[in-house]
Amino acid sequence: MTSVSVRDRASTPRHYLMCRPSHFDVNYAINPWMDPAKPVDTALAVLQWETLHDLYRSLGHTVDLLEPVPGLPDMVFSANGATVVDGKVLGARFLNSERAAEAPAHAAWFRAHGYEVHVPEYVNEGEGDFAVTDSWILAGRGFRCTPEGHQEAQEFFGRPVISLELTDPRFYHLDTALAVLDGDEVMYYPEAFTPGSRAVLARLFPDALLVSQDDA
Repeated sequence: MTSVSVRDRASTPRHYLMCRPSHFDVNYAINPWMDPAKPVDTALAVLQWETLHDLYRSLGHTVDLLEPVPGLPDMVFSANGATVVDGKVLGARFLNSERAAEAPAHAAWFRAHGYEVHVPEYVNEGEGDFAVTDSWILAGRGFRCTPEGHQEAQEFFGRPVISLELTDPRFYHLDTALAVLDGDEVMYYPEAFTPGSRAVLARLFPDALLVSQDDA
């Protein structure tokens, strides 16, 4: 067994943007988890979403709502629509045409709420592939976000961007394989990354929580 140090933590109120899954469905397949032949239980999806929404608010977090748009079933995955760092908003540019119209919907919400939005030139899928720690922006590539998208984010935010190569199509977004816990603490599934990217993660986060394939 490996001992794990437990750090004192202070509760940090956060600000979330969520989108109700009113139109959630799986009528196309753009990743290995999507199967249009399997029916979607929309009522269950809404119940699960409401449980999460209410939990966030009960814990003292602020939750704003993005209005769902008919015909855009994946808007419920609102982390993909933009990246927000220090009040600066980098919009998304989706790789797949099925999700392309989500980007202007997200950008319009941010502009309506007083944010300036940078419309990207290169593909990035928001906080699906950008994970912000105290010191870096971790950025996934290999399936969606491109190296050019990483460079664009670094220039826009003025923070060092660490590119990490994903290799398993089941873990096509960085946030399916890695999560920031607090500050510069992360957890991740090593086998989702190339050997070089695993070495970078081990160097940057020697005390990271490593998860199994089952947990991932």
